[in-house]
Amino acid sequence: MALLDRIKKIFKQNSPEVAKVVGHIAADVAKESAEVVEQAKKTVAEATKKAEAVATKTVRTSEKVATKAIKTGEKVASSAVKTASKTAQAATKTAATKVAKATAAKPAAKTAAKPAAKPAAAKPAAKTAAAKPAAKTAATKAPAAKAPAAKAPAAKKPAAAKTTAAKKPAAPKA
Repeated sequence: MALLDRIKKIFKQNSPEVAKVVGHIAADVAKESAEVVEQAKKTVAEATKKAEAVATKTVRTSEKVATKAIKTGEKVASSAVKTASKTAQAATKTAATKVAKATAAKPAAKTAAKPAAKPAAAKPAAKTAAAKPAAKTAATKAPAAKAPAAKAPAAKKPAAAKTTAAKKPAAPKA
């Protein structure tokens, strides 16, 4: 116990000095801490300013690039539209010319075909008209008892009528 008493006595004698030293150390630590905090604030502020500057620069650059890309895209698109429009107009003109030529050729073909069609239509009528009277006359001239003999001349006469009827409309064709 004597040892404990002796430590207490030394502590009591030195405690005011130890308290002073500890107080000074605490003050120094607080001062250093405040300086570190101030330095950290300055560093953070500078870093923030730099980051904002970089971000602003990046945004401006990207806006310029985007604007250029949009303008280039617009130019390409308008060029493509103009080219497509010109191509469509040329195709329309070509188609219109072809249609005009085709319609101009159709009436001429129709008028040329009509005179040729009329004599062709007249040919069967002539054939039937010529064949019927010849058959009737042959039937009336031939006696009823000689039916096989009556058929033979009637067959020859319509053939002759056909050739003469066919030759007559050929002349107006030219």
